[in-house]
Amino acid sequence: MVNIVEELTELLRPSWGAEKWILEGWNKITVEEKQLIKNRINELFCDGLPFELQSDKLFYIYTFSLLAQLEVLAVQIPLKFESKMSTVEYRKRMRQQLLDEIFHGLVFTKIVYMLCAPYASPPPYSPHIEIICNFIREESCPKVAIMLLNLIGEGWIEEIFESLHRYGVAPKVFTTILEDEHRHVCEADLYRDIGMPDVEQIKPKIAYLEEQLISNIFMQYKYMSSVCALLGVDGVMHFKESLNNKHTQQLSKVNLEPSENWKNFMGFADELLPRVRNYTESNREVEMTPIRKALMTQWDNPSDPTMTGQFSIDISCLDFFNKKFASETLTTLMLQAVSSWMTLSDSFRNYLSFRKIFQTKEAYVGLVVLLPGCGDHLGTIVFENCHNLSFYELSAKIRTIVGMMVYCFKKREQLEKTNPRIQQLMKDMVYEYAYNTYPYPLAGTPYISLSNIGVFGYTQSMAPLRKTESMRFTIMEVDRKPVWQHETQSFVPKDMLPVSISADHRIFDGNSTVPKMVEERFQAMFAKMCKEKPKSKQALHQHEQLELLIDQLIETNVEVGYKTLMLLQTCWFDFISIEDCYTASHYHGMQDYTQEPTLI
Repeated sequence: MVNIVEELTELLRPSWGAEKWILEGWNKITVEEKQLIKNRINELFCDGLPFELQSDKLFYIYTFSLLAQLEVLAVQIPLKFESKMSTVEYRKRMRQQLLDEIFHGLVFTKIVYMLCAPYASPPPYSPHIEIICNFIREESCPKVAIMLLNLIGEGWIEEIFESLHRYGVAPKVFTTILEDEHRHVCEADLYRDIGMPDVEQIKPKIAYLEEQLISNIFMQYKYMSSVCALLGVDGVMHFKESLNNKHTQQLSKVNLEPSENWKNFMGFADELLPRVRNYTESNREVEMTPIRKALMTQWDNPSDPTMTGQFSIDISCLDFFNKKFASETLTTLMLQAVSSWMTLSDSFRNYLSFRKIFQTKEAYVGLVVLLPGCGDHLGTIVFENCHNLSFYELSAKIRTIVGMMVYCFKKREQLEKTNPRIQQLMKDMVYEYAYNTYPYPLAGTPYISLSNIGVFGYTQSMAPLRKTESMRFTIMEVDRKPVWQHETQSFVPKDMLPVSISADHRIFDGNSTVPKMVEERFQAMFAKMCKEKPKSKQALHQHEQLELLIDQLIETNVEVGYKTLMLLQTCWFDFISIEDCYTASHYHGMQDYTQEPTLI
């Protein structure tokens, strides 16, 4: 009867991917060895989950899912090479390594199951990560296989362990695992007994593996964002440096060096991460008051705003209906007005992320634009302290960035039409985002969005919020109407701009004179504009640089290029400037160049 139940369970109950590879090793060890592993598991988990959750549980779920899927690959080293070791001592150490790697795989998989309770199983096994693992498992040449396994098992994975341990993530777990690593057969002994691979044979495979690491691990958002959230920016920078050093060191042992693709990616990371750190260091977590804690229990990232407000501000200074100023003047000034308003109170710069309230030091505003010639596609351009820019500089930036976002949209469309792999990638991304049991770990956006729907004739609006959004301003059709003036006790015709606020009630409740403050800031930005003059500016060939960059990215790694296009067509962070990071890192020899002064 027991056997029948086990057979039915095997047929009916889906197993998680790591179990298959752990079982392969488990079936090779003795009853006594199994008991040793069980004892170690019981000791580590004697008090339940062997660490305290210090961040959102979702980060841990994806991080340990990644580790479990990668770590079971390390079981292959002792499985494949124990019998090939030349001495009894080495075979004994390799046997111990097999037990340790099975134990590690069990630890990570058990942690994932515990974190995922009460759901039946962890997040789906990643086919992207499995591409790397299967490439190594299926290598037929023992000399090449040992090199690839060491590169992953004793190189990349161990650096993740070291970084998580260093930055206090599950310290008991990683202390135990890192202690095991020190007693394993070192790569020098493996190379001596198995033999060194031929350099020309291994070189293209190393380059392929590097490309897969970039595409199928570093570019997998839900895993990398989770690991990065646990490590923090400093931890990510340390991990990147340690990984690059370890990788370079390992390759030097077989007279190789990393590929140009790898060097370029690391150079790009060197440029990007300090900019991200500068941004994150200017943010701080805000201690929640009792009422905020209570409100946090009422809503969970609502798409419908839980607080709305509508008001009108006087923009008669623009002489709107006589078209005294260019058509984009109203939106640009309003963008600056909202940015300036955010500086009036620290609380106006609060935003939500993973049920915590954060506050930015700077004012971030995102302009929502309908990209011309791109159907119904909406993009967002995010500026930092744009009220400090001159009106003309900001207007020029918007025009330039919109043009580059349009290019990214059309290039992305072209790529999808000509590349079946990309078509499937897009379908998978959308499906996974929309229907997975486990949500994407999307951080809250630190900016207030601004959109102008007045050009379409709307006079009232209650705009929805994205799940990562905390506040949005919407401006509508300007109307000339009589407004009562207390000073003269009479009605005076005024050009009034209707404004709607959509907000998450957990951070904003309307208990402040926002209408008055925004109108005052608008008038101040208008007065500032009137004092400014178009000036000569040394402009970069940004569009040409972007086209060159995208073409090179697609040629090198089509998935990296595609995801870069997806990002830039959707949300353009002016203050981080990803395209400048590529240029500054001389990605594939890109150089910074300028043209003659241009009047803007």
